[in-house]
Amino acid sequence: MKMRPAFARAPIEGSLHMFCRNCGSKVEDGTRFCPVCSEPIAAEYEAPAESQGDYQPAPVAEAQPTTPAPAKAKRSKRPLAIAAVVIALLAAGGGAGYYFGVYAPEQAREAAEQEALAAKHAVRFSVSAQGWDTSASASRLPVHITGKEERGKKVDAVRYVDSNGEGVELRRGSYKVEVAASPIAADGTVYAVPADKLDIKLGEKAAEKKTVNAGDVALEPVEAAEVTDDQIATAKKYAEEDKGAKKAGFNIDAEALATAATKRRDDAVAAKQAEEEARRQAEEEARKAEEAKRARTIETDYFTTVLPDWFPIDQFTVQTTDHADQGDGMGAYTMVLVTAKDSFYPNGKNNPNLCPNFGICADTNGLPGVGCAFYKELGNTQGHTVRVWGGSYGEWNGKTIDDRPFGMSGDDYANLLASCTTLK
Repeated sequence: MKMRPAFARAPIEGSLHMFCRNCGSKVEDGTRFCPVCSEPIAAEYEAPAESQGDYQPAPVAEAQPTTPAPAKAKRSKRPLAIAAVVIALLAAGGGAGYYFGVYAPEQAREAAEQEALAAKHAVRFSVSAQGWDTSASASRLPVHITGKEERGKKVDAVRYVDSNGEGVELRRGSYKVEVAASPIAADGTVYAVPADKLDIKLGEKAAEKKTVNAGDVALEPVEAAEVTDDQIATAKKYAEEDKGAKKAGFNIDAEALATAATKRRDDAVAAKQAEEEARRQAEEEARKAEEAKRARTIETDYFTTVLPDWFPIDQFTVQTTDHADQGDGMGAYTMVLVTAKDSFYPNGKNNPNLCPNFGICADTNGLPGVGCAFYKELGNTQGHTVRVWGGSYGEWNGKTIDDRPFGMSGDDYANLLASCTTLK
């Protein structure tokens, strides 16, 4: 029986190779331990030193039957398997520690952050607007919101606010809010749209609050007569586009509200026009009264007489005469005669009510009032005596004329004229 060497050399050009007797792996010449199983390598024969190039093994003598040497016990592979399992477990244990200690918590944190960024938060406005009540069927307030969420999404939308300031929800981010149009109150009131914008910063701390206060919005009612068709049309349009009103519990009839706003405006316009017309008429009457007063006013250097407003001055002629002292015994005087445009006695008949003629005179010598129905001195001013007289004078058909101007006695008429005269 031929014995196989524990390590066999294979002739390969340029180098010598051997094979491990334990695992059979190829190893380089001169290697002391197998790189695979770590078994020591000891050559049982050496090749001739002079061997270069092709190698021819020496003939092997016929082996004689001998008692075979006991085979060397192979080293067990179990320690290597155990080591591999241990390494695998350690690796697995490290992976589990990383997963549960680092990766999983980080993933949970990121998931929680994304959930927080996606969550919506109630935003409340403090709105003041006289007569605006959405619980009484008024339309909601449209607000235009622009900005950017923290998660990166841009926002450009219209939302609606009720009279309690509620109705808007926003995610964390930065926003600007402006009133888009006027709401319409139940009675048709329309409001001026404020130009101011509100800045809203909704961060992590703000989001923790139950409700975020967005700021104040003040709506001033537009004077009813000043409301335009465009304002009503715009308010109606936004009320019609409020699709969430019904879901929010509000019953809004945009058409009815617009009709109420139009009627309120038209009624106010009509009332204003009537008021303006009344004022115009009053001004016209005042103008005429002033003109009539000027017509009834007698103005001289010595006195001013303003006849009563009932005095028919348009039926009289007013004549003023200024007379300087000419040494003729009459002295100086200023005389005003107020005479009816009709004759004293139409058709030659005695009519006691047709002689309201009178005169007022300021003189230096005291002109006589002979033949007058009434005569009364009013006082002295600037060296002149002021007196009033009037009525017919003389006789008619053998008797003295006793006129009663405007149904008054001569004395009453004289007192009336005296009360209308102011001395200067």
